[in-house]
Amino acid sequence: MQVGCGLTTKEIRGRPYLYFWHYEERGGRRVQVFQYIGSPRSPAARARLEAAVAAYYERVATELRDRRLALLARLPPL
Repeated sequence: MQVGCGLTTKEIRGRPYLYFWHYEERGGRRVQVFQYIGSPRSPAARARLEAAVAAYYERVATELRDRRLALLARLPPL
């Protein structure tokens, strides 16, 4: 499992574009995925970024909790 996310600005034809990146599992491999958010100056883009970050951390927290429970379930009884 690889956990990580962030934001980056890419310049395309002289204009900045805001992207949210994170890791996902695809085909059994972890890949870095870029999600277009919008203009770095846009309040709507800021709201989309906040929602994307919150959703990512919620998903990762759920995945980590599930993995921890699965590991603990394999422990032999005392």
